[in-house]
Amino acid sequence: MKVIFVENIKLTVCPSCYSRVVRSDVAREIKEVAAARRSPEPARPTTRPEPRSRERELLEEYEVVPDYAERIRQARERLGLTQKALADLVKESENTIKRIESGRLVPTIPLAKKLEEVLSIKLLEPIVDSPAAALPSPTKMREITLGDIVSIRKREK
Repeated sequence: MKVIFVENIKLTVCPSCYSRVVRSDVAREIKEVAAARRSPEPARPTTRPEPRSRERELLEEYEVVPDYAERIRQARERLGLTQKALADLVKESENTIKRIESGRLVPTIPLAKKLEEVLSIKLLEPIVDSPAAALPSPTKMREITLGDIVSIRKREK
């Protein structure tokens, strides 16, 4: 039996499986993991860092306009850019741009900001609270009691 590591998981495999792994691309990954373990550099966290407070505020204060797909497509065509060229400018994949322009993918706030800068258009608008949002939700409302409706007077003797 042979011991291998795949994505930091220790596996015990038979010799036949081991030979398959060694020949595959996973072998390269195993070597990289082993090299990383030997290196004195601290391991990088695998979790994504939390957005900075300003970025978090943007996420909470702005939303993408409903007609984003049409605005992006028209601005790109006006500038004479291909989808591939636009993707390169905003450092995204061409497939992502295609999906955004077709309306199947809503861009994230940071991506919308990049698209605004490159295309010179407006894609973000402040979130406006609707009148319905101003009303307390039924789960937050307390139940009305009989005491709320009837005013109780003390009897005088």
